[in-house]
Amino acid sequence: MDFDHHAADMGEHNIWETYAELRSRCPVAHSKSHGGFWILTRYEDVIAAARDHRTFSSANGVRVPEVGHSIPIDFDPPIHTAYRALFTSAFTPEKITGLGPLVRKTIKQLLGDLAEAKSADFVDTVAAPLPLRVLSELIGYSESTVSQFRELTQASFDEAATRPLHEARNPLRDLMAEEIAARRADPKPDYITTLLSAEIDGRPITDEELISTLTTFAIAGHETTVNALCNVAYLLGSSPDLQEQIRNDPAIIPRFVEESLRQHSPAHLFARTTTREVQVRDVVIPAGESVLLAYGSANRDEEKYPGGAEADVSRGARGHLAFGAGIHQCVGAPIARTELRILLEELRELPRIRLDGAPEYTGLEGGANLGFRRLPVRLGD
Repeated sequence: MDFDHHAADMGEHNIWETYAELRSRCPVAHSKSHGGFWILTRYEDVIAAARDHRTFSSANGVRVPEVGHSIPIDFDPPIHTAYRALFTSAFTPEKITGLGPLVRKTIKQLLGDLAEAKSADFVDTVAAPLPLRVLSELIGYSESTVSQFRELTQASFDEAATRPLHEARNPLRDLMAEEIAARRADPKPDYITTLLSAEIDGRPITDEELISTLTTFAIAGHETTVNALCNVAYLLGSSPDLQEQIRNDPAIIPRFVEESLRQHSPAHLFARTTTREVQVRDVVIPAGESVLLAYGSANRDEEKYPGGAEADVSRGARGHLAFGAGIHQCVGAPIARTELRILLEELRELPRIRLDGAPEYTGLEGGANLGFRRLPVRLGD
């Protein structure tokens, strides 16, 4: 099977069946698309590769085909360690805990808007505004900059069909350059200002590194969270039984969060390059080969999660790969979990959420992310 994650017709309607076929027929498959690459689809193989950064390197980029380097995901240690420290300083446990009241207040306001509208698109009304407001508070982006993130990110994915993704993201990069210039002219007590004086391996951070770091925050900080928030709403709206469980027993909310992330991974595919010949199952992959790690497939692997296509709160989905694994595990996972947990807690207090039309899914954006472009919902009967 010549799997092509950039194919225009690849999306929600066929990706899961494609993964299942690969897991069954050829769990370590080779595709001739995009110059040739391997794809790992079984949980055991994907997590082993993700944890072995010495054999499965990120230094040649984590996309197939390569689209340029973003900090910190497209680097290996030791430089990756220095770059990742820039991110962890923004996501300390104290900062995440401190954001809780803002997250709850924002969710209450957004759900209030949804209740007042009776029927609305969950993407535009709740899922997109929430992480953008959190990013503004956490990083310090100006309101005018944050207001453009969603549109510019979507536009970059759309344009990636006809030109390299890193070029399609130039408008976002230009925004980051403007933020940097604004902080230099008028410093503020925020993360962006702090970042201006950061050092990498004992030297001052460059403007290119600043722009790349802030662009990664802008995209990764909202795109996958939007998808995860929408899936929670979709699961509740399409499964009265699940919604009833949440209402009757709020203690299961953390398990529901993990199960929703596992069942419908916001990010599906990230690449590595082999640094040596390596055997995966009965297949020998030569050195210098591109390998796609199919997190979305691994999270539904029947050997790890029986009946993995279905959301089952009783299973306990810890260990899932929605946030990756190894040294590149998503640094923003704690704040994403916080947003999802509080959303569920607040939805319990409102009339039942119901689907109000067919959802419209994105394609496999950038060959990696899968989510909702539109999710019509309503509160109450």
